[in-house]
This record gives sequence, structure tokens and C-alpha cells, in this order.
Amino acid sequence: MRRSKADAEQTRLNILDAAERLFCTRGIAQTTLEQIAREAGATRGAFYWYFKDKSDVLSAIYQRYETPQLCRIETAAAGELPDDPLEVLAMTGAEYLAMVESDPVQQRLHLILISGTPGDDAAAWRESKNAEIYRLLLRLMERARDEGRMNADLTPQEAAVAQMVFMNGLIGEWHRSGQAFSLHKTGTKLLNHLIGSMRRKPTPERPTPERTEA
Repeated sequence: MRRSKADAEQTRLNILDAAERLFCTRGIAQTTLEQIAREAGATRGAFYWYFKDKSDVLSAIYQRYETPQLCRIETAAAGELPDDPLEVLAMTGAEYLAMVESDPVQQRLHLILISGTPGDDAAAWRESKNAEIYRLLLRLMERARDEGRMNADLTPQEAAVAQMVFMNGLIGEWHRSGQAFSLHKTGTKLLNHLIGSMRRKPTPERPTPERTEA
């Protein structure tokens, strides 16, 4: 009996759900394709019908939960929004921190994104995703520089690296500490300090000399 399109899609979703659980509990490198198929109640043949390999599964998981914040950064980086690029970064960053703090699915996704070791079979995927995010941030920072909004002591490359290190480090520490602090409240305060340091400082006005009467 031929399976319906809905049944086929459900099998695919079951495989993704199973992969998420195993990647978080066992780690990416320690999870095999056979384990994913078994956890999903599917055969290896069914797995290969939908996915080529582990990296293909990771890409599908990432696309499944792509955030609106990343889409807004992409739009702003392309110059399609009139907003201040650094303000866009501050707002989207704060929104993302709030979402991660309240959404277990986003927490799992971030753990998957940062887990693993260099050279494992998912390293290429992680490097590709991080490079993609870096390129978006770099374009946004270049726009901020071109509009005269960026601190002259900072290059767009340095600003993009600082933003990536900050977000990944903050969320990673939040996970490691057992969520010992408010990711949104504390993170937003620190993020605003970081972005404030990236802004061009206004040139102080020179005092007007007092006119003396002859």
C-alpha cells in the first residue's frame, strides 16, 4: 500500500525529532545514523530516502527553526531597511536572547550548533553555519561603517567577531551554569554595553569664544 504524502512527511519529521534528542543527549559525533533511524521508528533505508548523511540532517534541523531575527539582520545588511544597523543588532539580539531563554527547542538547537569537536563528521556543517552568520554580521557592520555610525577605532571585521564571540559565549555560559542568571535581562544589558562601544562617539562641540566689547 502506497504511503500518503502526509505519512511520508511525518516520517521525515520523526527522524528530525529523533536526531535532535540524540544529538543533545549523546552528542553529534557519538550519534550514529542507525541510532537515529531506530529512535524514530524507521529503517535505515527510510533515513536515506530523506537525508544523505548527518550533515544533511543538521542542515534540516537548522532550517526548521531559522529565527526571524536572523532574517531581519539579513534584510538590514542588504540595506533594505532604513533603520540604524547597530540598533537592529541590539533589538534582534535582545529578542533572540529572550526566545532562547523561554523556548526549549531553541535551547536544543543552540546546543547542537556549538557542540562537537573540530574534525568530527559535523564540523564542516558547523563551520558553514558559523561562517554564514559571520558574513551577515560583517555586511551589517560594513553598512554601519559606511553610514558613519561605527567607532573609527573598530573595523567591521572586529565588530562582527566581537558580536559572535559575545552571543555564543554568553549562551554557552548560561547553559554551563545551569541557567544561573537571566539570559534575557543580563544578556541584554551586556549586549547594549557592547554595541554602545561600537558606536561612533559624537565629536564634542567647541565652546564659542565669548565676544568682548571694545
